[in-house]
Amino acid sequence: MNDNNSSPIQLLTERVSHARLGLPGPSQDELDTIMRAGMRAPDHAMLRPWRFVVVEGERRDALGEVFKESLRLRGVTDGARLNKALEAPLRAPVVISVLLNFKDHPKVERNEQIGSAAAATYAVSLAANALGFGSIWRTGLYATDPHVISALGGGDEDEVTGFLYIGTREGPSKLTPELDPEDYITHF
Repeated sequence: MNDNNSSPIQLLTERVSHARLGLPGPSQDELDTIMRAGMRAPDHAMLRPWRFVVVEGERRDALGEVFKESLRLRGVTDGARLNKALEAPLRAPVVISVLLNFKDHPKVERNEQIGSAAAATYAVSLAANALGFGSIWRTGLYATDPHVISALGGGDEDEVTGFLYIGTREGPSKLTPELDPEDYITHF
């Protein structure tokens, strides 16, 4: 799809989330490229503390059922909330669930592994953007729900770092204010 003629620096400095995403989604070759970017995240001790679960096509309906059941297990009975959960994965043609795949290690604490998984998620988002797709990173209560984590193949010490929705941008991009680096930087 690559219709994005931006420079690498422009891609990094102008990236925004895009909530309205439609068809087409990335092809298999594009998904492979996107995943390769995620696997280049900083990774102390080469633990690979992340797993990517690609959800597309009819499997998005199955993920919606998992979200709906997650709410039911929490005691939610409101039909509108249950229906919203069911439809959440349908907001984009591809949903990549990035799981923290925690590994007990004497030198690499959990927070560092979470950082690696978050970096992998962001790299996936940047790669999708570089290929001309839009994306939005979502978390919410499903990210730490044991039912959802288990359904995605995670274990007891795992969590979802992000649900990355990817597809073709529809409508205008989200406007975000220009930030002055001086407001966020100090020198030691």
